[in-house]
Amino acid sequence: MTAFDSVEEALLALQTGEDAHRRAAAVVFLGECRYAPAVPSLIELVRESDPGTRYLAAKALSQIGDEAEAAVPTLLAALRDNDMFLRAGVTGALIQIGYPAVPGLTQALFDPSNAVKRAACKALGKIGSERAVPALINALQDGNPGVRKLAREALARIDNPAAREALKRG
Repeated sequence: MTAFDSVEEALLALQTGEDAHRRAAAVVFLGECRYAPAVPSLIELVRESDPGTRYLAAKALSQIGDEAEAAVPTLLAALRDNDMFLRAGVTGALIQIGYPAVPGLTQALFDPSNAVKRAACKALGKIGSERAVPALINALQDGNPGVRKLAREALARIDNPAAREALKRG
C-alpha cells in the first residue's frame, strides 16, 4: 500500500508543504504515476528545495517524460549546480523529455563549466537529434578531454553523414 490513495492527495501533500518525508513520498508517487499536472509543482521543487528533494523532483520529471517539456528551462539552470547527483538526475530528465530539450542542451555545449558541457554531450547523444550535430562537431575542439570524448560518443550515436565525416577527420 502506498502513502497516498490518489494522485490528487499526493499533489495536495506536495503543494501544502507537509513534512519533508511525506513531501518526498508525494514526489516519488507522482513521478511513478507519471502525473503531468504535477509538473509546475515539481519545477518549483527543482528550483527551490533542499538537494535531496531537488533530485527526487528531477527524477519525477524524468518519469513524466515529454509531458514535462515546461521544465526544460529550470532543468537547464539546475544543470549548472555543483551537486553531481542533481546534475545526473537533471540530465536523465532532459534525456527523457527528449527533442524539446535539444536547443537548450546545444547552448549548454558553450557553457564555461566542463561538467555542464559533458552532461549536455551525454544527453544530446542519447536523444539522438541531428539538430545537435554542428554544435557537437564544434565540441570536438573543446579544451577538456572529457567533453571531446563525450562529443565523439554523441556523434557516433547520432550517426548521420555529417557526424561520420567529423569523426573520420578526427
